[in-house]
Amino acid sequence: MTLLQGAAVYTALINILTFIVYGLDKSAAVKQKQRIPNRVLLGLAAIGGSAGALAGMYTFRHKTQKKYYTITVPLLLILQIAAAVLLLSGCSSASYTQISQDEAMKMMQEQSDYLIVDVRRPDEFAEGHIAGAVNVPNETIEDEAPEALPDKEQTLLIYCRSGNRSKEASQKLADMGYTKVYEFGGINTWEGEIVTGEEETVSAGEETVSAGEETVSAEDERTE
Repeated sequence: MTLLQGAAVYTALINILTFIVYGLDKSAAVKQKQRIPNRVLLGLAAIGGSAGALAGMYTFRHKTQKKYYTITVPLLLILQIAAAVLLLSGCSSASYTQISQDEAMKMMQEQSDYLIVDVRRPDEFAEGHIAGAVNVPNETIEDEAPEALPDKEQTLLIYCRSGNRSKEASQKLADMGYTKVYEFGGINTWEGEIVTGEEETVSAGEETVSAGEETVSAEDERTE
């Protein structure tokens, strides 16, 4: 989960909780039971639940006659919205480019300084991957730049199985400072060449054999 996703989940949960607590306090007031302290009600609003507090106040008609609520809660909401805007603008400064698979294939055909990055698990990679790709599982991309991706200026073409993990990985790489990150979806819709680890090993072995044959030929020529 990214920082932005975590913040969104927290904000949703704290506002739902705050709304419920305001409703419970209103119910306690009507039934003349033990009340929830003001410091708790305002504290929930202060730690991110101001929207839930404001909704609770006017939904349950609770605390709407108390000036320190009608002034403090809206003010907290404004401050929290401003903080959210700053957070979003900061996150958007580092981003990646989403392209179609046709565009990705065209880049592979026309450019040379690029790296295809498969962010699936190693077992998925071994079952079949785009030719020439390196495997950097999304789960391993954390705070430090992956060893397989030393150049932050190199063009990176990112994919996974269906396009979800590739988006997560692309954003994490962009946040690390990679400047040319292109995400193009999943291998399940890829129409280009797909190879397995075994096929690449065989190909490498064939090149070795060919090199050996050339060496033998050279030695034959010297013998003659």
